[in-house]
Amino acid sequence: MAKRKRGGVARRKPRLFDLLARDRDQVLEVLRRHGVYFDPGTVVTLCSTPEKAAAYHAVPDRKAFLRDLLKATRA
Repeated sequence: MAKRKRGGVARRKPRLFDLLARDRDQVLEVLRRHGVYFDPGTVVTLCSTPEKAAAYHAVPDRKAFLRDLLKATRA
C-alpha cells in the first residue's frame, strides 16, 4: 500500500460528468476510443436545463416537474 503524503490538501479527482461539462465532444471521443460506452440520452439529459430535459423525455406535466425539482433542491 502506498504511503499517504502528510500535509497539503487532498485533491478531488474529477468525475466523468465534470469532464463532460468542460468539453463534451472531446471527452466523448476519448471514451469511445477506449471502449467506454453508455446511453447517450443520459449525457443529453444531465447536460441540459430542466426545461429541455422535460421536453426530451416528454414529461406530461412540465410545471409540476419543475416545481418538484425546485422543491427537492431547496431541501
